[in-house]
Amino acid sequence: MGKQSKNAPVRGSASVVAEPAAAEGVDTEAAYTALRQVAFLPIMWQANKVDFTNQENRQILLVAFCTVVALGWLAIQLAVVRIKRKNDSGRVLNPGSTVQVDEQKAADGSVSVCSYDKAFLQQAKMQFMMIAAVGTFLHLQWGYTQPLLLMCIMQPMQLWDNKALAVHLRGRSGPGYERPWKATHAGNPLAQWAEKKRAEAEEAAKKAD
Repeated sequence: MGKQSKNAPVRGSASVVAEPAAAEGVDTEAAYTALRQVAFLPIMWQANKVDFTNQENRQILLVAFCTVVALGWLAIQLAVVRIKRKNDSGRVLNPGSTVQVDEQKAADGSVSVCSYDKAFLQQAKMQFMMIAAVGTFLHLQWGYTQPLLLMCIMQPMQLWDNKALAVHLRGRSGPGYERPWKATHAGNPLAQWAEKKRAEAEEAAKKAD
């Protein structure tokens, strides 16, 4: 039998398994974000074909919007209750800076897991309710339905991506869920829509002058 080459992989060796994984180097989080953005376009296109001047369609949208807000708020509150009950005293280094976190920091700059998770969810709840308030105001003031529609589609996705909710409601752990977590609110389409409407109103006012 021929002599085995020194560089030939040994059967069952760990390097045989590790090399393809290292070669792939796929950023699954970035791929998921891109896929979600692509999927969002046809959903919005189909939804915009619905006639929301029809009273029945408008009522269905309002019920869906209220349901999303209620369930989102309840999900965050349930996660907070579980965090308090668990009361994890482990430490989180470099937790970032928020009012709630800064008040709990130790001399080394770390905070407890319990304090960090509560602060993270408190921030998520504040953002969630502010977006709901903006959508409600725009609808009541000018009758816009698009903010409600955007929230019905996007907010469940953002809550699903929230690391604290994933850990405390879905039992996720391991790689990708190590603290500190990244915020998940970048590029909110409702904020972009509101900014676009504001710019259109300013442009219309300039033309009127």
